[in-house]
Amino acid sequence: MSSAASVPRPVFARRPGARTRPRLIALAAALLAQGAAIGAPETQMPTLTVTATLAEREARTAPASVTVIDAEEIASRHATDLLEAVRGAAGLALSPRQVGGRKTLALRGLEGKHTLTLIDGRRISASDDVIGHSDYQYGWLPLSAVERIEVIRGPMSALYGSEALGGVINVITRTPSERWHASLAALGMQATQGREGGRSGQASAWLAGPLAKGFGLRASVEAVHADDVARPDDRRFTEIEGRRARNANAVLEWRPAQGQRIEAGITAIDEQRWYDDVVRGSAYRNDYDIDRSQTHLAWSGRFATTQAALRAYRSEIDITNTRTNGVAPTRPQHMQDDVLDGHVAFKLADHRVTLGGELREETLHNAGLVGGQDDATHRAFFVQDEWALAPSFVLTAGLRADRHEYFGAKTSPRAYLVWEASPQWVIKGGFGSAFKAPTLKQISPHYVGAEGPHTFMGNADIRPESSRSFELAADGRVGAWTLRSALYQTEIEDLITYRLLRQEGMRRVYLYDNVDRARIRGAELGASWLAASGLTLSLDLALLDTMDKTSGKALTDRPETSANARADWRAGPWSARLDAQYTGRQTATGGAALPAYTLFNASVGHDLKLDAGYRLRLRAGVDNLGNVRLAQKSADFGYAERPRRLYVQARLEY
Repeated sequence: MSSAASVPRPVFARRPGARTRPRLIALAAALLAQGAAIGAPETQMPTLTVTATLAEREARTAPASVTVIDAEEIASRHATDLLEAVRGAAGLALSPRQVGGRKTLALRGLEGKHTLTLIDGRRISASDDVIGHSDYQYGWLPLSAVERIEVIRGPMSALYGSEALGGVINVITRTPSERWHASLAALGMQATQGREGGRSGQASAWLAGPLAKGFGLRASVEAVHADDVARPDDRRFTEIEGRRARNANAVLEWRPAQGQRIEAGITAIDEQRWYDDVVRGSAYRNDYDIDRSQTHLAWSGRFATTQAALRAYRSEIDITNTRTNGVAPTRPQHMQDDVLDGHVAFKLADHRVTLGGELREETLHNAGLVGGQDDATHRAFFVQDEWALAPSFVLTAGLRADRHEYFGAKTSPRAYLVWEASPQWVIKGGFGSAFKAPTLKQISPHYVGAEGPHTFMGNADIRPESSRSFELAADGRVGAWTLRSALYQTEIEDLITYRLLRQEGMRRVYLYDNVDRARIRGAELGASWLAASGLTLSLDLALLDTMDKTSGKALTDRPETSANARADWRAGPWSARLDAQYTGRQTATGGAALPAYTLFNASVGHDLKLDAGYRLRLRAGVDNLGNVRLAQKSADFGYAERPRRLYVQARLEY
């Protein structure tokens, strides 16, 4: 990394005029309080989630704050990776990675490393914490293979273990049906200002269907290309890195008997990235080769009122860096997770009990470790009880016990009550505890990372990060209105950061250590209004207040306010959308105050039903209508937004 990219990021910064928002908080409380009073008949099809309890539940009555993004919405957003697909979801903001314009998502004020990402419930390697300045966890699966994405806000370690402090994102793939289905899609984007914006494109294909009696296949391929974007004031630097990726996914399914399913699958991704940088006055090019894969074998079965599942899978990621002009590259790295997990769920009177466990072997190859590699074994057991206290009250309580080979035992309790106050209103809330295990670099006492201008050392005495969170939420419908609200507070202990040990000339030596305790609280308010036939207006607002409980400073790179507003119109085969994404002021790494900004996007679509069951969907639009350039607002933004782009998208379905 260049010296600019390698400077360690302080966790906290001074709060510029810390303020509360009593009126907006009062509005959230009022929405929560009035929940049971009014309503109108339900007319929408229920949205389902499996992530909140490991069983299919209606999202509005699930014991968690849930956002579900379906395949239709993903296509409308013309997303090329997971981050673009979920951007704009309630409670979600962006965290900078300081290199090549990269960014990760943050749920309820916690960073990307505190969000566990899953594919059909299978965890993927949390690369953004192990590999500095990375965002490699968002390109694991061709989006053409995705049925929906479930975003769970709030701690979920009681079910999923480490990394779930902020929440869980579960990518659910499309499955075969009794006949063949297929789709072909192409997306082209062109910036309005030449190389300052670059060109990008995507092509994908997906098909699924029966092979023979009891056998099915689903498969997809995808190719993505995006030009690098030069920094306008100095073209030796890249504002947004270039990217080229090829993804493939295939799953073979066998149903030997009613209620039984066995499947085997593989996902493989080959990706290259590149950007230009300058070190000590010498310009050079960075090239990254990123190879990822996941293979799995799974069984699931249903026996009367009992369900069970067992699976084994391996996730791998290889990163190789090369640099021109004699600049030393970063070390090659290889991460691997081998997992065996399973659970069984059964009914017992008014209870639905789920028992499960996980055995995981985590391995890291890096020249900074003794012998060039290290590994750790994780073992876990969990229990969950969904207890119907009354027809309209359900209490979900769970406890997970994790044992890490190095830091020992950790328990994660959770309790959540859901009250369906009326057919239109749901009031729910609860408590959850979560944790994040240290990485193998952080916990290995002999690890030394000295590739940039600073040195980072492992610490055998480091402890897991942990959190305790409370939330209260209400969702309901009033005539043509759909209302959403939530209040939450999270207490965090033992956050892992750097501690300066000494300075050797220009080089600073840091030790990974637990030094911080923090408090995060916030409110999420949302409303959707069917304003007229075919026209829906929606707004989601998130308010965030963070504090280091020792120093009184705010956590950096977290906007105090964020909002997403959208107008959707549909009339027959035509549709149109106008949306605005507002990111409020925040404190940057180093203490600078970053200004607020808003991105506007617009698009129009047309659907054509063709002969023989084919359907052609066309969409065209403009992203970043105002051509916002963050570097022109402040040089302290640690990420970038693409300049104004025109795009055209076509999708043929059968």
